[in-house]
Parts: sequence; structure tokens; C-alpha cells
Amino acid sequence: MVKTRRRVPRRTRRGARSKVALVCAGGGITGAVYEIGCLRALEDLLGCSLTDLDLYVGVSGGAFVTSLLANEISPKEMYDAIAAPRPGSLTDPTGALFRVGLGEFWRRSLRAPRVVTDALLARLGGEGRDWSDVAWALFELLPAGLLDNSGIEEYLSALFASRGRGNEFEGLSKPLHVIAVDLDNGEAVDFGPGGGHEATVSKAVQASTALPGLYRPVRIGGRDYVDGGVKKTAHINLAIQGGADLVICVNPIVPIDNRSGALSSHLSSKGITYVLDQVLRIALHGRMQYGLERYKMEHPEVDILLIEPSRDDLRMFSYNIMRYSARKIVAAHAYRSTLQAFTAREDEYRRLLRRHGIALRDPGRLPHVPQMNPYGSRLARALSGSLDILSSALRRKAG
Repeated sequence: MVKTRRRVPRRTRRGARSKVALVCAGGGITGAVYEIGCLRALEDLLGCSLTDLDLYVGVSGGAFVTSLLANEISPKEMYDAIAAPRPGSLTDPTGALFRVGLGEFWRRSLRAPRVVTDALLARLGGEGRDWSDVAWALFELLPAGLLDNSGIEEYLSALFASRGRGNEFEGLSKPLHVIAVDLDNGEAVDFGPGGGHEATVSKAVQASTALPGLYRPVRIGGRDYVDGGVKKTAHINLAIQGGADLVICVNPIVPIDNRSGALSSHLSSKGITYVLDQVLRIALHGRMQYGLERYKMEHPEVDILLIEPSRDDLRMFSYNIMRYSARKIVAAHAYRSTLQAFTAREDEYRRLLRRHGIALRDPGRLPHVPQMNPYGSRLARALSGSLDILSSALRRKAG
């Protein structure tokens, strides 16, 4: 866990209370579950509802999480749905995450005769191609993505409707920025307020979570979009541009430091999946560190509190970013590791949060396992959540 330190308190300058933003970075399914565990711990540590912050920014799996927060679905309810799902609560989104796009496979297969014929003619026609060129030509028959993530859009759309929530960015009580990348020009696109791009919240989240290769690109307004993490892991700049004095950023993806021999052998000895996973983590984390250094220099008036796994966290590295089956373990681990990080740097974080009028509870007194919601009915849980949000809002106004 790392933070950058502000030197010119903006809130003191303008005589207003601190504006707090939450940025949830990309990290696939495992990353989203890690973020839910961290946010559940933060609610216990800060004693306030994270649905009552001033601004939200989400990328990839973080877009899924922040879209729920912006619609006043609390980390407590998200965590309960993972750790102890019950009828009437958030439903299991597995079917929405792993839907095979059979139609795309069928349409691609219709091109097989032409692709194979052209490749063979080029090989036999003396164009200087060998059989490896023929084999590579067959990759043209593969679809743009192995899976179809339209189920994510349907899941969120139905969920918001069932809660009486809107699916439009303009209808949200707090600004939400969801980032995807335009595949054809390589530019990051903000579907939130002021971004100038029309999309429902659920459709924007679908685009932001379209991991290249796994999910096919998502078409919105005649443009194709892919995972928002392709361009930048977290768009902290949007929170700063939105006037945030304190940015809380949760980043689930860090490379493992295996110099201590935590894995008892070189990563390369464990196969290509470990190598590719580590390379992805190195690339994403490097961009995150570069961005933090820039923001520290360009915006010393803004505090950034970064929550992420430690680099010797073997448990987080053990699970592929798309492994949904490990959700209970990852969520519980994220909760405990967040408490441990605040315990280790309690004085430092207490001073930082105090500057923004936020009190920090004693992390050593909190349980290692979060308390589950005692209410059985969906209505009772919804009322309990609404009271938490109201209490949090009243405390902030009083402060």
C-alpha cells in the first residue's frame, strides 16, 4: 500500500470540505473481487458508506464495481453476495461472464473455404510463402473474441431496474466515469459526464470489461471498444480533474517479487501461464507507478491513497485474473490484507485522512472476518443499506 503526499491543501484554500473520489483499476474478475474485499474493509475502517463519496472512476473489473457503488449498492452487500449468497441478494453473475459467442464462430467458419483456398494458392503459386504462412492464415477464421460478454450488460441492466435505479449516467446522484478503449484509433474514451459519448451505464461497463482475445469488442454508436485497462490501468486524472482533494485508488494487479523464493523455483519453470501473467502484471503496474509519479509532481495539492497487494503476496498471484471460482478466498484475503496494511501504517494513514475530515477506526480492533448482514429479507437489507448511506451523509455534513 502506497500513497503520495500533498503539500498544498486545496480544501483549505477554497474553504470547502474535502472532495473524495474512488478509483477502481482494472484486473479482471479476480481483481474486481479483490476490490470488493478491500472496499468492505475500508467501510469498517472509515465508518462511512463508500456509496456516499463524491466521484467514481472505474476501469475494466473496477468499472463493474464502481457502477454498483454509484447505484448505491454497498461493498457490504457485494461482499455478502460473494461470501454467503442468499435468495433475494445479488445473484451469481457466472453465466453473464462466461457466455460462448457461438454465432460469431459460425459466421467465421463460413469463410473457411475462401481463406484456405487463398492460402494454398499463394503457397503453390510461387509467392515465396511456406506452410507456416498457410497455418497463420487460418487464424483469420478465429473470432475477434472467444467469449461474448453481453451477459454483463444484461445482468447490470436487470439489476439496476430491480432496484428502481436508472441506467443513465446523467441520472446518477454522483458522477461515474467508465473508461473503455476505441479499438480502431487506440484512444481511451470516458463514457461518464462530459465525455461526449452516448451509452448506458451497463453498456459502458460491458465495453470496459471486454478483455481483448477473451471477449469480442463491444460496438457502441458504430465504434468498437475493448477493455479500458489496455490504455491505462487507472484513470486517476479524471478524479483530479473532477476536483478531488483525496483520491482512494484500489489497484489489484501487482507483479510478484520472487527474489525471496516464495514460489520455491523460477517463474519460467511453472509454464507459460505464469510467465504471461507476470509480464501482464509488470506492464500494468509499471504504467500505474509512472502515472502516480506524474500526478505527484503535477498535482501536489491532491492526496492519493493507493491500496494494492504487496509484491510478496503469493495468494493473489496464485489466481489467474479471470478465475471466478476463487472469489470467496480472494475477497476474504483482500479484507484481511487491507486491515493489516492499515495496522502497519496506522499513524501515517490517520494523519492523511484527518486532513480530509475522515476519522480512522482502530484497525487492530476490527475482526479478521467481516460481519455479515443479519437481515434475511431483501427489503430489510435494502433498508439497512439506505440507513447506512443516510448516516454517512449526515456525518460528512456535520463534519
